[in-house]
Amino acid sequence: MCEAARPERFICSSSLAVHHELCSEGPERNYLTFCGHTAYGAPHSIGLAVKLYLAETQRLAALQSYALLGTGPKLAYDQVTALGSKLFDVPICMISLVGEAEQWLKSHHGTDLCSTERSLSFCAYTLTMDEPLVVFDAPVDPRFRDHPMVTGEAGVRFYAGAPLINAEGHHLGALCIIDTKPRSAFSAVERELLGDLASVAITIMEKRRAGLLNRAIGGFANVIGLALIITDAEGRITFWNPAAKTLFGHAPSEVIGRPVELIIPERFRAEHAAGFKKVAAGCTSKLSGKSVELVAVRQDGTEFPIEMRMASWLGPAGVEFGAQIHDITERRQRERRLEHLAHHDALTGLLNRTGFRERLEECLGMHRAATILAIDLDGFKAVNDTFGHAVGDSLLQAIAIRFTALLEQTGTIARVGGDEFALLLTCREDVVAARQCAARLIEAFQEPFQLAGHNLQIGISIGIGLAPIHAEDLDELLLRADLALLAAKKAGGRCMRMFDAPLAGQLSARLAFEDELRVATERGEWQLFYQPQVRLSDNELIGVEALLRWNHPQHGLLTPATFLETLETHLVAYEVGTWVIDERCRQLAAWRKEGLIVPRMGLNLFAVQFVSGILEKTISGALEAHGLLPNDLELEITETIVLRSDDQVLSSLIALRDSGVHIAFDDFGTGFASLATLGQVPVTRLKIDRSFVRDLGHTPQSEAIVSAVVSLARSLHLEVVAEGIEDDAQRLRLLRLGCESGQGYLFGKPVSGIDHSWLQQLAA
Repeated sequence: MCEAARPERFICSSSLAVHHELCSEGPERNYLTFCGHTAYGAPHSIGLAVKLYLAETQRLAALQSYALLGTGPKLAYDQVTALGSKLFDVPICMISLVGEAEQWLKSHHGTDLCSTERSLSFCAYTLTMDEPLVVFDAPVDPRFRDHPMVTGEAGVRFYAGAPLINAEGHHLGALCIIDTKPRSAFSAVERELLGDLASVAITIMEKRRAGLLNRAIGGFANVIGLALIITDAEGRITFWNPAAKTLFGHAPSEVIGRPVELIIPERFRAEHAAGFKKVAAGCTSKLSGKSVELVAVRQDGTEFPIEMRMASWLGPAGVEFGAQIHDITERRQRERRLEHLAHHDALTGLLNRTGFRERLEECLGMHRAATILAIDLDGFKAVNDTFGHAVGDSLLQAIAIRFTALLEQTGTIARVGGDEFALLLTCREDVVAARQCAARLIEAFQEPFQLAGHNLQIGISIGIGLAPIHAEDLDELLLRADLALLAAKKAGGRCMRMFDAPLAGQLSARLAFEDELRVATERGEWQLFYQPQVRLSDNELIGVEALLRWNHPQHGLLTPATFLETLETHLVAYEVGTWVIDERCRQLAAWRKEGLIVPRMGLNLFAVQFVSGILEKTISGALEAHGLLPNDLELEITETIVLRSDDQVLSSLIALRDSGVHIAFDDFGTGFASLATLGQVPVTRLKIDRSFVRDLGHTPQSEAIVSAVVSLARSLHLEVVAEGIEDDAQRLRLLRLGCESGQGYLFGKPVSGIDHSWLQQLAA
């Protein structure tokens, strides 16, 4: 029995009936309403009304010829809606026939209603279309958002309906699917599939007999790319579409009547048969309506992965089972490639940091012991910047090959950074083996690499850590190996160091210091000091550099030399850097409110801010919050940041430069990579390091370097500022060499934002 139609519970509804009170009664009113027209007030509107009235009259006559309105349920139609519900994974699928004033549900899978008023139907709107109507999220669709089934308890969100169009072109109703969950997409293939189902329903309507259902469904199944298989309650195949033949290799005549286990590998057949028998006996299938991934077998015996969605229904001969199947071999291959990329270095093919950590974690979990070597290349950056990235990449590949050949089966090597490698030597603590292996590697790297016509000499430094001697935890073990590597680098490189008691003391001190940095951030102990930048010819203020200080509660005011190296790699670095940006903007805005003219302010940022991906957003937000412009700010970047820059960092810097933010290359001339990388970085100013300024008048080399930097800047249309100017003799020498601006104690020491008497003199 069908429940009486109650609009507040019906799911197909429409907000198109907005002209009821304007239109007359009868068929004319309904047709004009669902087409969205009001045909009153003008001659051409009346002509349209007549045309629409005639079309509606013909449509209703065609619908009556099927003698379906008000009839009881039929298996043929119910199978279509059940299939639609399974295919599209929705709770409700219906075949709707739209009469003069009523929508009649010939089949209503998932709802117990039989009919509703035509004016409350989504499907009445579908009648006006030749293609499927899709409503992705009804609450945000102006046509349907106010309907009670959208706003009420039912919470209808998704609707898709394909019009039922007969051979004469009359729109009789719609086949629709409904869900209480919204969707963001409904593909062209799904739309076509929905249209195919509507075509099946029309065919059944015209044939009128459930005995022709197999031909209708077969026509639908023959044109889709999914393999469709139907079995009876005994598991014998009763339907096998062309896509199934293509997928498995069996022709329909070879499989109809045979057990479906023929597509299942032999080792799984007994379990499958037992599960099938339980479901056929009335047990609930846990797989019904779900997508599962299985292994199948083709006619030639080859196995391959498939994804299958199962459904069951009551057919003329009892319970029937259906499955839609497609080959997921390509997807599995993509997943394996992605898995490989996630755990391996794309350049060398070695494990990457993630893969190495997983291998080490597995080792520690099974054996609670491990021997690892942290390895850093000595001299690689010089090769990379002298000969270019192509040679550098080839060198890394050659190094990976040498490592692999030397280690053979004795260890697992990984590339964990640009020029950093790691070796898991054994899953036990073995001091002797570690030292012997490290010595053998260092000796092997005394032989140069011959690449691109060059003999490239690369050395290695090695730090050794052992579990459980030095640490039991993975991260702690890696940290101790890194500290041993740092000790090897400080000893001059091309040597090995094992983590020992002195390093343990350094580690304890570092961890305690890191805790202090965290507390300093929580307590707001950071402070900015400011130093003027002037035009050397007349001491005119051209900018101010913001310098970070730590107001330590016990040790007083600390300069960056005491904390910067640790802070740069600390978890609070990003938070401190963000505070620096905002505080610098706040102070500049405050000075300007006092009438002090400060053209711009420079500041250094941490490397983590450049790789965060939101540096532009952070800077623009701070500028906007304090009423400043991009050209009020100058970012100072170091060679370390430049060397670690990837395309994302460079793109961010270019975008900032293009917006008006100034970018200065700090300490220019002190590193071997400066000239090689200058053309890649969007700088607007070069800063000459104080070491060259200090030696002016004492060494000819410093004067030559300053002169070269000034000439280079002029040719590239860049500004130049010299740091560390302490006396007037240095100022005059810099002017003579062409440097027009500078900073240093001669013009003012760094002071807090409150103590700015020097600024009042320079900027008033």
